[in-house]
Amino acid sequence: MGRFLNPGNSGFQRVIGAEVYVDKTGIIGYLNKWIDTDARYVCVSRARRFGKTVAARTIRAYYDNSCDSHELFAPYEIARNPSYEMHINKYDVIGLDMQAFFLRSEDPKTFIDRMEAEVLDEVCAEWPSIDGLKSLGLVNALIKVHSQTGARFVFVIDEWDAVFRYCPNDEMLQKDWIHFLRDLFKQEDMDDVVALAYMTGILPVKKYKTQSSLNQFREYTMLRPLVLEPYVGFLPSEVDALCEQFGMDRAGAAEWYDGYMLPHEHHVYNPCSLAQAMMYHAYGSYWTKTDTFESLLDYINADLDGVYGDVMCMIGGGRVNVDTISYDNSFTVPQCKDDCFTLLVHIGYLAYDEEASQVFIPNEEVRMAFRAALKKCAWPDAIKPYQRSQKFIEAICAEDSTTVAQMVEETHQYMTSVLAYNNENALACVISVLCFYAENQYHVIREFPTGKGFADIVLLPKRRVQMPAVVIELKFKKDVRAAIDQIHDNQYPGKLHDFYGELILVGISYDKRKAHDCVIERFEREAE
Repeated sequence: MGRFLNPGNSGFQRVIGAEVYVDKTGIIGYLNKWIDTDARYVCVSRARRFGKTVAARTIRAYYDNSCDSHELFAPYEIARNPSYEMHINKYDVIGLDMQAFFLRSEDPKTFIDRMEAEVLDEVCAEWPSIDGLKSLGLVNALIKVHSQTGARFVFVIDEWDAVFRYCPNDEMLQKDWIHFLRDLFKQEDMDDVVALAYMTGILPVKKYKTQSSLNQFREYTMLRPLVLEPYVGFLPSEVDALCEQFGMDRAGAAEWYDGYMLPHEHHVYNPCSLAQAMMYHAYGSYWTKTDTFESLLDYINADLDGVYGDVMCMIGGGRVNVDTISYDNSFTVPQCKDDCFTLLVHIGYLAYDEEASQVFIPNEEVRMAFRAALKKCAWPDAIKPYQRSQKFIEAICAEDSTTVAQMVEETHQYMTSVLAYNNENALACVISVLCFYAENQYHVIREFPTGKGFADIVLLPKRRVQMPAVVIELKFKKDVRAAIDQIHDNQYPGKLHDFYGELILVGISYDKRKAHDCVIERFEREAE
């Protein structure tokens, strides 16, 4: 049992021994179908913290012939698959964690030679009776081992794209890595050696101007997960079971971690963050910012192709059309807005609706990440979110309807295209943007169910925040008083059961002349 060759099943033991574990072993059933077929080269790309390493440890433990994993897998889905006994612990496994190589490397440029040498040392130690392996190099050594022993290999390469993240501008090193993988998996003499090759990372295989050197890999991505869709993240039924097990509120789980849309499963939850929420019994943000996201701030600051307006639209709950075809699967600064948003889908900061070809911010956890990152952006003075949000809330509390109307009109004009300008949903996005950084003090809720209908936007103070609640109603081509009258007629204030004290009622209207109007009233309610 080695570090790279036949690493055993201790990694999977740690996975299933965790306080929170969801059975995703069913993915092995698909891999078993693909063994020794043209589909045996598999590249699975997932967003950050979507269980890539957990899957890699699971797959290594199942195929590794240096251990007996029957007892570990017996309770789980794969044990009920007809192919279970045929393949469990039947192969020599080479498992590589490429990120670990980079973290341990003083000189990243040497990582390929160092990795090849370390794996070759273990191959020589495993088959000491075969002469001359050391002098052959890794690929030829594996070919010789197979020819003399019949050994078949399953390759599990975790974080295969680490070189693209750690050395985004070193194209020569990236090509050397691709060529190494090509030699490993595309040589004709390796056909009988490789039973299965499973790579996982954040990005799909890098596209070059010429045909990819790894075009034999079948890719399953955040954009197109295909048959592996159920294994991208936690499914709603799995979240239901976890919330019941840990006594957690189901609505809170959806608010914080739902929103990633896939073609068939529709909704997928961030698995690692949700698992931590269950373990700590508290919803919140468990992501950490990455250098990848930080590097994109320079691109956003450049406002290429109108990124400002689209980001603001998504912050306000809107969606943006995107063309994902041209992106070359690299971490270098993208060449256009579509490439930027496609990269953000791959790393998990945007969700993608394939049917509509649109991207959007999926959930509260990601919104928090945007809030933290965008504070550092060089926004134009006219739309700086934090400062304008603070001023907007102050104007509402001061009943300064003139300032509120002016701020809404300015932001509306900046954010919204002519075609969508007279769309009430666009105005709701504008108000959400103006309230975005107020979320430090308020829960900002669109389409809040109250009374006889739904209030367009409600701001409810967070616990221990001594601020008035705010009800905002929007109208198009109607007198602004109609918005206030609707608030009263539908009994919105009286139905805010969780708030006792002062309410501020805000009506906002606009017309085709793009003139915005505002009326603000205070609604006094005695505590019960």
